[in-house]
Amino acid sequence: MRYWPYVIPLPVRKENRLRFLLKVFGSDVAVSILELTPLEGKIAQKELIEKLPYSNKTVISHLNSLVSMGVLRESMEKVVRSGRRVWVKYYSLSEVGRWITLLIGPKEPVERKLLEHVVRESFRLYVKSLIDLCKKYELRADHLLGMVDEELKRLKSSG
Repeated sequence: MRYWPYVIPLPVRKENRLRFLLKVFGSDVAVSILELTPLEGKIAQKELIEKLPYSNKTVISHLNSLVSMGVLRESMEKVVRSGRRVWVKYYSLSEVGRWITLLIGPKEPVERKLLEHVVRESFRLYVKSLIDLCKKYELRADHLLGMVDEELKRLKSSG
C-alpha cells in the first residue's frame, strides 16, 4: 500500500483529537457535508438538508459538530423569500475545513489561486506547530529551514 504524506491539523488536546478524527472521518454524513460545501463561498443549511439522504436532525447534529471543531463556519443572513424577510443559516469551510476537503477530494475543480492560498496557509500552520514543538523540547528549529532547502534542491535536480 502506498501512503499519501498528508498533514492534517488536529486539536492540541488528546481527547479532542480523537473526537475530531471520529467526527470528521468516521462519518459518511460529515464527509458528505464537506463534499457539498464549496471551497469558496457558502451553502445554506436548507440546501444541505435537501441534498443529503439523512434526517434533518442528523444533518444538523453533524453541522453543529463540524462548527464546534472549527471545520465549518456558521453565519446567518436575512433574505427575502416569497415577499417575506427570513433568516437563513449558511455554512462555509474554515481554512482547516478547506484543507480537509482537499484531502477527501472536492467534487469541483480547484482554482490554482485558491489551491496556492490553502497550501500556503496550511504550510504556515504546520511550520508554526513544528517551531512550537522545537521550543517546547528545546530543539534547534533552524534545522527545519535546512531540510526545506535540501528538499527544494533535490526537487530541482530531479526535474
